[in-house]
Amino acid sequence: MTNQRVLCAAVLASVAGLAMAQPTVDGIFNPGTEGSLYSDVLWSQNQPTGFGDNLAGMYTGGDFGDPPADVATGVEFKIPLSAIGGSLQSSGGTATFKMAGWVNSGDRTYMSNQIIHSGLPIDTGNIGGHPDFTTIGGTSHITVTATVAGSITVDGARDAAYGAAQFLQTNYTGFGNETDGTVDGSGPNGGGSEIDAVYVATDGTYLYVFVAGNLEYNGNGLDLFLDSDNNAGTGSTTLGTGAGAGGYIVTGQSGLVFDTGFGADFVVSADSWDDDGDGNTPNVPRAYAGPISGTIVDLGSLAGYGAGNAGALSGGYALGVDNSNVLGVIGNPSLASPVSPDANWAYGSEIDNVRSYLDTANGKLYIFIGGNMEVNYNKLSLFIDCAPGGQNTLRNDNVDISFNGLNRQANLVFDEGFTADYWLNVNNGVDGGTGNLQNYTDCAVLRTNGPIVDPFFALRADYGSYFGGHVTTGTGQPVSNPVEVMDFSGTRFDQQDGFLANLYSNYAPRASSDLGLDILMGMADPGDRPASGLLRTAINNSNVAGVSSSSAAGSASVNTGVEICIDLAELGWDGQQDILLAGWVASGGFDYVSNQVIGGLPAGDNLGEVSNINFNNVAGTQYVNLMAQAPSCPADTNNDGVLNFFDVQTFLAWFSAHDDRADFIDDNVFNFFDVQNFLAQFSAGCP
Repeated sequence: MTNQRVLCAAVLASVAGLAMAQPTVDGIFNPGTEGSLYSDVLWSQNQPTGFGDNLAGMYTGGDFGDPPADVATGVEFKIPLSAIGGSLQSSGGTATFKMAGWVNSGDRTYMSNQIIHSGLPIDTGNIGGHPDFTTIGGTSHITVTATVAGSITVDGARDAAYGAAQFLQTNYTGFGNETDGTVDGSGPNGGGSEIDAVYVATDGTYLYVFVAGNLEYNGNGLDLFLDSDNNAGTGSTTLGTGAGAGGYIVTGQSGLVFDTGFGADFVVSADSWDDDGDGNTPNVPRAYAGPISGTIVDLGSLAGYGAGNAGALSGGYALGVDNSNVLGVIGNPSLASPVSPDANWAYGSEIDNVRSYLDTANGKLYIFIGGNMEVNYNKLSLFIDCAPGGQNTLRNDNVDISFNGLNRQANLVFDEGFTADYWLNVNNGVDGGTGNLQNYTDCAVLRTNGPIVDPFFALRADYGSYFGGHVTTGTGQPVSNPVEVMDFSGTRFDQQDGFLANLYSNYAPRASSDLGLDILMGMADPGDRPASGLLRTAINNSNVAGVSSSSAAGSASVNTGVEICIDLAELGWDGQQDILLAGWVASGGFDYVSNQVIGGLPAGDNLGEVSNINFNNVAGTQYVNLMAQAPSCPADTNNDGVLNFFDVQTFLAWFSAHDDRADFIDDNVFNFFDVQNFLAQFSAGCP
């Protein structure tokens, strides 16, 4: 039989090769690259979350000052559509286009943090010179729609005809905050530049743009770039040098790279200059405009600030600048947490769905759990039943891990038929010492009779394992060497010396225990360390859909959350038993269990005190069989609906590992007849 099995394997290997695809552990289920690996959704949530819903636009902490939407004065332009040209000129009615813009230094070499954007991280500092916007968080332009409006007077004050704002600022100003309230901003307390909001409208002949905020009386420039045809291929994606009196506006920003998908066709700009020749400070507003690839002309200047000085410039343009705004964004960092959706931050906890992938060829189990974990150290507590024995009622003498959080769950009773062999929890929160966000995973082996004891000191020889670290600052900014994947590759590995009541490791717990005992018995060197990467976890908190506080209708469609990969030997799988998963979201102390329970609940209330829970008294089954989904076509071994060499490859892996799924004639023997039956079904095709 051995020779026959080797021959079969060699034949199949010549057809399929030996490489096997694997999911990427990043907290994201990608249907395009991982859909043929992961199962379909094995279970989806039936209860709205009782532990907070992560909604788009949420943030905590911080103070943005008065709402940017309340700002009603600023910089206002009237631009002839004929000057812009292209699709804007020919639209004749509602016009949709892309806009980028920012406040800049007078010579245009140093950009502020007052930019028009979508998703710029809160508390982003001043940008500096000629940035590459493809490397900056968020999107540094917006798409705007100018609808046909009623009468608009260009005077630096917002008209009702503009309608709703096309952009509202979410970042403090790094170029000063005006507090004086004078129309020119030159008062003793004043001086500052900010973009609070953007409004656009058209009357079919002119484009009107109102930028709510301030433009400081010191020469600072407000530069607006238009992608008038929504086609990056016909505009400038990187700024070079400009021509004409206003050419310095482009030249000063030479090397600037716009976001992908944005090509600048036209620029309009306002600043101030010293028209009285006293050599002191700029004192009147002026404007420039023109095509990026052509001549940028000086449109002239106004007599001063405010409605009384606003009006027409050359070429049919008009300008108004009113610096009396004292509302809008503040002049210092808000110290706010990131605006959701954010990959790292969530403002609620939920379990939406479960998928799995048993990769026997590489000895790995992958688990994807759609959802979110609030950054307050709520715990995603997970239990796996993968072998005979284990704990149906959680013991009170398991290893000390998570500040004894595992034992805080003692006396909980699982459903009949579920005996936990392995435990892990995933959580994140803000470090009180540094203010940085950190992710952690803790884990332990659960043994039927409690932790093993070493034969020399009669002390525990099982380990409590943990791994994690800082990911971002408390305001969402990156930190050096972020711990984005918790791969249990750390340095800590306690060794029993007769005095340690508890052992801790930054490596996977079963591997740590096995090596620790070998060292005690003289079968391994004290300098040895367990293998890294036997357990990997990652969190992606981007989901703002799924279950809400009132509905669970969207739970099955969530594709971000917590992703886990466990080495099958580390897990302790016996190679035969179905692998079962139970788990829930609990409070930071593990003591209070939410209604977000894998397997679902019959009612929506949180379960409460953990030690009082007996799942046998709860209707339904509060665990999921990770191996429950069999392919409808047996020869489609990777369950992607297509028969190809990947299916042969998967069968080869099963056959080589004596995996039951390769026993195609179901006789508990692995031989040529299984290969023959597989090839026959492969040739016949799927129904």
